[in-house]
Amino acid sequence: MSIEAQPRARSAEDLTNHAREGGVTIATAVEMFFGDMRLAPRSKKTYRHGIDKFLRHLEQYEGINPAMASVTVITADHVTSFASLLVPNDIRTPEEVSQMRTAQNNLSAVRKFCAYIAAYDLHPSLATDRLRVRISAMMPRFTPPPPDVKLSDLERIVDAVRNGQPVEKPHLELRRLKIRAMILFLYRTGVRVSELCALRRRDVDLQDGTAHIFRAKGGKSRTVHFDVETAQALVQYWRARGDEARGAGPLPAFSGRDKPGSAGTAISARTVEHIVAELCRELDIESEITPHSFRHGLATEMVRRRVRESTVQTILGHASPQTTRIYVHKTALEVGDEYQDAFGSYRAPAD
Repeated sequence: MSIEAQPRARSAEDLTNHAREGGVTIATAVEMFFGDMRLAPRSKKTYRHGIDKFLRHLEQYEGINPAMASVTVITADHVTSFASLLVPNDIRTPEEVSQMRTAQNNLSAVRKFCAYIAAYDLHPSLATDRLRVRISAMMPRFTPPPPDVKLSDLERIVDAVRNGQPVEKPHLELRRLKIRAMILFLYRTGVRVSELCALRRRDVDLQDGTAHIFRAKGGKSRTVHFDVETAQALVQYWRARGDEARGAGPLPAFSGRDKPGSAGTAISARTVEHIVAELCRELDIESEITPHSFRHGLATEMVRRRVRESTVQTILGHASPQTTRIYVHKTALEVGDEYQDAFGSYRAPAD
């Protein structure tokens, strides 16, 4: 039974005593962790995947049954043993880069879980500071490469929705207007897909060309900006949807189902992903474009236009400037431009 389904009447002291008596199993502690930690859906999915992988490691390599064994049997050696199987020996190929990113995500989840069981006295003797140092020592030097996003492919998608022709059936025309407004909003604001789905009409200020993102990743709020074209697309979509002039504030900015006269419920992340994938198929785009690609695209474009790094960080809501600096590498495109200015424009050889 998950922790959500259990009564939470027991005091912290009771749980502590129960853990010390060996009563809280690893599996139960995991459910307590996910029940207590306020994680965004995407983060929760990532953490669950990493911790489940760690539990399988305990069972397969350490002979520990998470459903039966007390959480206090976990040691730093178990975590470092798990890390040694995840972290590549070197990082020179795209496959090794992908493996390293996966390892970072998995180990971040496990370290978070270990910090939780130590902080809540479920496992008081687990030395998390020592564990952090040991994990860091095992990690090779690694600067993530910039996301491989082709701005030309994003622009093809934007041009397609921008130049789409009206259709006669009202519900299909409403869907077309929604897709245009949604793609332009992703393209110009760089919001995460979860932020887009949570957006309400009251969060969008058409007078200033801003939208307020509340309690985004890491519980932080911020303000994003958009242009006149995006504002006009939003107005046309909401008008076609039949929103009233007053009282539209609580309505979702983007509906899940397109029904004139009814805003319905908010669009889901899966639907947004499906729409973007559908556009890529229609345009024969081979690169891996997702809703998050528009976020990478905006960051790259701002860096190319020499927008200050701190401004890029604020707009995108990056917790660390190190995340923003990943995109600075994209200025290598400018190096290429200057090289060609010196030695002539490059043209691909004829077949």
